[in-house]
Amino acid sequence: MASLMQEFAEARKRRLQERADFLVDSQLASEARQEEIQNRSNQMSQHLQDLCIARTEQAIEDSAQRAQDVRTRTFKTRSLLKHIHRVRIRTSQADSILRQQIEADRLATAEADREQRQQFEADRLATAEADREQRQQQVQERAALTQMQLEDLTKTRLANATFEAQQRLEVESSRRADAQEQALQLSAFRSNLRDSVWGTSSSSVGASQAPAKISAESSPDISKKSSTTLKTKVAAQTQELLVIKPVAAKPLVEVKQTVKEISKEAPKTFGRIEQFVVDYVAQLSTNSSLLEVVNDRDTVRDLLAQGANTLKVDPSDILNTLLQMAEGSAK
Repeated sequence: MASLMQEFAEARKRRLQERADFLVDSQLASEARQEEIQNRSNQMSQHLQDLCIARTEQAIEDSAQRAQDVRTRTFKTRSLLKHIHRVRIRTSQADSILRQQIEADRLATAEADREQRQQFEADRLATAEADREQRQQQVQERAALTQMQLEDLTKTRLANATFEAQQRLEVESSRRADAQEQALQLSAFRSNLRDSVWGTSSSSVGASQAPAKISAESSPDISKKSSTTLKTKVAAQTQELLVIKPVAAKPLVEVKQTVKEISKEAPKTFGRIEQFVVDYVAQLSTNSSLLEVVNDRDTVRDLLAQGANTLKVDPSDILNTLLQMAEGSAK
């Protein structure tokens, strides 16, 4: 126990000695640092004084140099301004001369443009006059073509009406003959039946012959009446077709108006006819347009014949539709 306390006392002495040594070393280091700081402060003060003196001298030299530069720049600027003024004077004179030349060129160009416009206007008027004459010629040609087509159509309709009247007369005659033959057969059958039941009688024979006579006597009246009716219808159709000729002699504008009115009255028929015309023109090997088809007389005639047979309509309706479609494609 005594040795342990002795060791604690020795350890405490050593710690106290080490602390005293540390304090001495710290004091010495502090004094060394203060001395070093003092030396650095003296050196910095000396350096700052030297630097201030150098900057003052440099500022004096820079101020003198700047003054010299200002005087030099002022002299150069005055010289440059004088030169620019002289150049501006010369440039203004040159610009004045150039503006006068440009004005003269502009006046000459305006005069040339005016003459060119006058020439162009004259050429345009001449071209318009030539186009007007050409259009007038085309209108006359189309009017003549339309008149020819209507004349051909009139002849075709007259021929068709005559042929149909003849067919109707033949059919009516055949019907009358069939009716007369049936009446005779019926009379003979009645006579045979009466003879087989009641025996032969002259009165029955006379009675049996009466219907045959009546039918024979009435048949001329019927034939005359039907013949008269057919002749009346043919005359009326002929008169209607003949009325078309003065219409063809009218201007093309009235023909076009008539075509438009007809197309409004029968829109369904017009649609069928228009589709037929489109199909007919499409199947042509010449790839002709509607105007070329209208100007081709043989093609128009073939178109009217096929359309009348296929659609069972009047050829004049097909012609009116064709003219209206050609007018629409030409716009």
